[in-house]
Amino acid sequence: MNQEQPIWKYALASMLVTISSLGFGRMSYGILMPFMKESLSLTYGQAGMLATTNSIGYLGMVLFAGILAVKWGAKKLVVSGTFLVAFGLMYLATVQSFTACLVAMIVLGIGTAFTYTPLINIVVGWFPEKRGMMIGFLVSGLGLGTLISSLLIPFFTTTFSIEGWRYLWFLYGLLSLLCALSALLILRDPPVPLLNKEQKKQSLWKEVYLHKGIVLVAVIYGLIGFAYLIPQSFLFSFILESGIESYTAGQIMAFGGLMSIFSGPLWGAISDKIGRRKSLIITLTLGASSMLLPVFFPVFIGFVISQFVWGITVVGMLSLIQALSTEQIHPSYASVAVGYVTVYFASGQLLGPGLGGWMIDHVGGISSSLILCCGLLVLAFILSLRLKKKVVKEVSQVPVY
Repeated sequence: MNQEQPIWKYALASMLVTISSLGFGRMSYGILMPFMKESLSLTYGQAGMLATTNSIGYLGMVLFAGILAVKWGAKKLVVSGTFLVAFGLMYLATVQSFTACLVAMIVLGIGTAFTYTPLINIVVGWFPEKRGMMIGFLVSGLGLGTLISSLLIPFFTTTFSIEGWRYLWFLYGLLSLLCALSALLILRDPPVPLLNKEQKKQSLWKEVYLHKGIVLVAVIYGLIGFAYLIPQSFLFSFILESGIESYTAGQIMAFGGLMSIFSGPLWGAISDKIGRRKSLIITLTLGASSMLLPVFFPVFIGFVISQFVWGITVVGMLSLIQALSTEQIHPSYASVAVGYVTVYFASGQLLGPGLGGWMIDHVGGISSSLILCCGLLVLAFILSLRLKKKVVKEVSQVPVY
């Protein structure tokens, strides 16, 4: 089945879509936030709430995205979602108030929900034997988007002063239009696996929502979601507060973004050899450790090592969880499973930046939010020990239309 489609074209198109939806639409905000905060006179609490609002839009639609992908086809949602992200990015370039920012972030969240979950369904459907690698390449677009933002922000803020972030959001919108066109031209809906008679009688509640393996994966994913937007939202500001100049801080963040490009494919390949459970445990351990380093060593080398370890593991966590969710159940439910576990992930994101921003303002500064991130990853590590070592579902043995 996978030989009928050019895998490199699908890998490229998937990366471009995730660069737009996750890289530009979600992860770039943390890098641009300090400049938006100053320009629009926002508090840290409001800045954190904007990231939370993005997650609200995402959470509100992500579960429906998986179901709609089954009914209408994944490609339609991916293309329309990417166009919606492009619109949201361009609108964000024009905002003049906190309220307008909230609207833009909701639009970006909805667009990302329509894009990412159905995209996983497409790559898993066409390339089931290489799902780890393909999901890894897909998620690597997140790192590329972060890298692009980190490299461009010093130029735009230097050239256009305090309003440079507006021009950068608009550029992201234009690039996202090109990403949407690539998805329209390259991607196709995969064949639909057949259900046997017994499986047809089962409801989504039994097959997905109440499945013990899916629920455990979902809770772990929720904790990761709670944690991972915290450093993305506030670490850049922490680097600046530690006395490091804007250009150097951008380079440090870019270094982490560069490492995250390789994280998904790297841990996808590793998990194919040593198992996804063991790979996830390793990435959670490294990720938690990387968040403590800048707390105790808020100097240049401490930030560099932290970003290296965080970058090389964080995207791997996401791709491993997504691969685990698709392997727990029948492949026809893959997009529904991904959408379901992502609800937990997005729910965690609702709490992460908002609570992190509140702790910064009222508890112990940005370092306290990084300690919170570490604690959440440790809890996810403990739950990961309960995952089964081997997944029993075999996708390649399932007949297809």
